[in-house]
Amino acid sequence: MKKTHTLFLPAVAVALLFTACESPEPPAPERTADERIEIMYLANAGYLLTSGQHKVLIDGLFREGIEGFASLSFEAREPVETASPPFDTVDVVLATHHHADHFHPGAVCRFLDSNPLAMFISTQQALEQMRSACSNPVSLAGRVHVGLSRDGTSVPFVLDELRIEPAFMHHGPASPVENIGFFIEMGSTTVLHMGDSQATAEDLRAADLGDRAVDLAFMPYWYLIDPRWETAITEVLQPNGIVATHIPPPGSPKLESLQGWDALVRTIRNRYSAVVFAEPFETRTF
Repeated sequence: MKKTHTLFLPAVAVALLFTACESPEPPAPERTADERIEIMYLANAGYLLTSGQHKVLIDGLFREGIEGFASLSFEAREPVETASPPFDTVDVVLATHHHADHFHPGAVCRFLDSNPLAMFISTQQALEQMRSACSNPVSLAGRVHVGLSRDGTSVPFVLDELRIEPAFMHHGPASPVENIGFFIEMGSTTVLHMGDSQATAEDLRAADLGDRAVDLAFMPYWYLIDPRWETAITEVLQPNGIVATHIPPPGSPKLESLQGWDALVRTIRNRYSAVVFAEPFETRTF
């Protein structure tokens, strides 16, 4: 039987972020500070996760990105790259894959220089780009890690109550791009960030990912609007909550076939009651 966890959401957050319903949920039991998780949205699929004494920055260190998807301005990304508060106490930086709207080798190198205690975990493809981008790659020895070995074996990372386990979730069945999903256990909350996964229910079952309890899943928007991925959500991952990622910003040409930003967000919220972050540095606590 699949193990389940309960994700407690403050009544105010439920009212603001989820599709309104006629009978609002009763107030959830109060959670301690170590049980809550704070999520700060940066851009596209980039987030800062904070729980207790630990912080994880995932897919947030990129620059211009890819046309049609959200990115931070130069001024907005400066405090991130230079590890200014609240990024100065980040424990681990994660990048799901090497695409320019999730990762920039120069941005990661600069952050690691600015925050000498942070670790970095990503794909072999991303690390190969960093070898030529970092001014002093030798100084990063012991701090930069490949999430999956060449045979696909996961290499978990554990720091006190923080546990990070990578899992291969392909970027497309024939794509040469290495895409890692990350299961992140912070306190009593398990988060899954899928990057640009296109893994189907069958792919996830084959990777033995159907028995993982997921409190909050960060999913690219295509999972939430396309029936091809419905069973991956409802039958395999079965998350208690969903954050929609990779949504093109208002005015993006990527929205032309999706009837615009408002229509896309409305569809996502109606189908899955998913949380959608719209503004850089917008923060919610769960």
